[in-house]
Amino acid sequence: MKSIEWTPKDGSDAGKCFVISRMSAFTADRWARNVVRSLARAGANTPREALQSGIAGLSGQSMALFGHMSDEDCDKAFQGLLDCVTIRRDPGNPAVEAAPLIEADISDPNTLPALRTEAFRLNVDFFKAAIYQIYPLIEALREPVMGESQQDA
Repeated sequence: MKSIEWTPKDGSDAGKCFVISRMSAFTADRWARNVVRSLARAGANTPREALQSGIAGLSGQSMALFGHMSDEDCDKAFQGLLDCVTIRRDPGNPAVEAAPLIEADISDPNTLPALRTEAFRLNVDFFKAAIYQIYPLIEALREPVMGESQQDA
């Protein structure tokens, strides 16, 4: 499973070593489908330009997309991203494995959004696949039935 190490450069969490791992394929697929369905329920249109610009475009749009979701759905989506993060409490000792995050690990308000963004980047291809899978179905449901005018739809 792909993972990266990320360390804040400044702020009160500077120097801490976080390990961000990619979700398993099944977990990421389920997470992405839930996020896309939540966006669709909220009436959000996933920007076509972001889809066409690939992973970089979606990564740049991620936080704007989450802003469309209900608080509950957003909390679930953000938790799914944070579940990808562990911390090396003793980065100088390779024998000490990274441990799950606890609230005491984060003190800088900029660290959580940065960790979520990095986790999203690692998993964005599953998000993109879910968009391509779900949004065409939604668009098909929105198209007027033959014989109906746009006003009737």
